[in-house]
Amino acid sequence: MTQFEVPSPLYLVDPIDVAHTIGQLVSAVELPEGLDREALIDALLAREEVMSTAIGNGIAIPHVRKFGSESLKSNLVYVAYLFEPIDWKAPDGLPVHTLFLVLAADENSHLQILAQIASLASDDSFVEFLKTMPERDALLERMGEISRAQGSQ
Repeated sequence: MTQFEVPSPLYLVDPIDVAHTIGQLVSAVELPEGLDREALIDALLAREEVMSTAIGNGIAIPHVRKFGSESLKSNLVYVAYLFEPIDWKAPDGLPVHTLFLVLAADENSHLQILAQIASLASDDSFVEFLKTMPERDALLERMGEISRAQGSQ
């Protein structure tokens, strides 16, 4: 399993649409030194134009592989809860209530983290748990429990 840091979740009060929400999210996170906030926003929006990063069950994973992330020393996953779910062009048509913004140090980690989050998102109890907008410690504990349970199957 690929390791990644999860800072405290963000709570986005007034998401309007995908572009506005990505802008809100990236503006609110503390980025590692050397990352260009505007370049990241532009890259994320370009990625959404190619294909939505919504994966279903109310979850989207905004991510890009290359945006000047060569300076990243560790993998980061920022979690954001939307007070009002919004249309993210999800394959199941459900509005998105939770975002996992992935910033990976390398392509291999990038793909592994996406797979790990997708696996978590397939667990209905985890999706319901996300709707309670848990704080960081509770979120990490639940993610660990589910990952361990899935690993033992």
